[in-house]
Formats: sequence, structure tokens, C-alpha cells
Amino acid sequence: MVKIGTSRRLKKSAASKKLRRRDFFTYFMEVLLIIFGISVAYQLNVYYEGQKDLQLEKAALRKVYRENETNMENFYSIVPSRNELQEDTRELARILFSGGLLEDDNIGTYLFNINRTYKPIIQLEAINFYLNTNYTNRNSDVKSELITLKSKYLELRDVVDYYVRMKEKYYSEFLVSDVDFGEEKIISYEKIKSVEFKNLVVNLLANEQELNRLFEDTFELALDLDEMIEEKLH
Repeated sequence: MVKIGTSRRLKKSAASKKLRRRDFFTYFMEVLLIIFGISVAYQLNVYYEGQKDLQLEKAALRKVYRENETNMENFYSIVPSRNELQEDTRELARILFSGGLLEDDNIGTYLFNINRTYKPIIQLEAINFYLNTNYTNRNSDVKSELITLKSKYLELRDVVDYYVRMKEKYYSEFLVSDVDFGEEKIISYEKIKSVEFKNLVVNLLANEQELNRLFEDTFELALDLDEMIEEKLH
């Protein structure tokens, strides 16, 4: 027979165990809710940071697009002059090797025309900035194309600068005593008729052809990039 005090203690112990189990369950649920809240907050933070990076990526890409458009416009604006320069150089070479009287062939027109130079204005600020960003990895193909285009831009700029220096050194300086470029007046035909000058003009023609080839290749790359970025932005 169980005494009354013992019965009360047993009931109290059972109630205490139930209470502890209830407290443990409450505590466990609170921990789960905290973990869930932290997880949701982290996922939201990742999402919003991703959206922010995506907007920054698009903004940088738009700058590249506008800069590329500007470069193509600059290229396009000097294409007629560059083609004319090549044709004038070709015509001067034809006249020199024709064996006719240079005085009768209006040689001065071509002689002075090919002394001009046409250098493209190449902007690289937006390209350099974009290549140094790492907002997302969505446009790795664009970056690959930009690296190729930038390399071609730098090659073209170096070649243009080199040919301009060569023209000034070997063409203008060679004729300085026989031709007044400021007044566009031929003083003497002695050097113009020389074999050395004929070979010089042939080399100039080869240079102009090479430059125009580089212009065309670079413009094609810029055009491909233009279309690629348009697809990315729309």
C-alpha cells in the first residue's frame, strides 16, 4: 500500500518530467525557428547581393557598348579617307613605273595626297574597367571577345604610329629638298625619278594595304562584339 506522501511525490515527479519534455520541445522549436530565420535572411542577402551585382554588371556592360559604338563610328568616319590614301599611293606607284613624263601626269596631286595620315581615335577606358570587374560570371564570353578586341586595338594603334613615323622619316624627309609640302609645290623631279623613291612608294603602298587589312579585321571584331552585347542587354 502506497503512502499518501509517496503518491504525491510520484505525481509531482511525473508532472515535472512532462514539463521538462514540454520545455525541451519548446526550446527545440525555437532553435529551429532561429536557424530557419538565419537561413532565410542569408538567402535573401545572397539574392539581393546577386541582383545588385547583376545591375552593376549591366551598367558596366552598357558603358562598353557605348564606347564600342564610338570606336566603330570613328573607324567608319576615316574609311573613305584611308581607301583614297591607298588608291592615291597605288596611282603614284603606277605613274612612277610607267616611264612617262612625270610633269605631264599631274603627279603632284598624288604626291601631296599620300603625305597625309589618318589615325583612328581608340577609346579603351570602359573596356579596361569591365575587364577588371568580377561582378558575375555570366558574361565570360564577352570578356573573352573583349580581350581579343583590345589586343587588336593595341596592335592597330602601334602599327599606325609606326607607319606614321616611317612616312615622316623616309617619305617627307627624302623629298624635303625637292618638294615644298607646305606650299604643295614641286621644286625638282630629280629624287622623284630615282629608283630609291620608286621602291619607297611601293613600300608605302604595302603599308597602306596592311593598315587597311588591320582596320577591317578590327572593325569586324568590334561589330561582332556589338551584336553580342546587344543580346546580353536585352
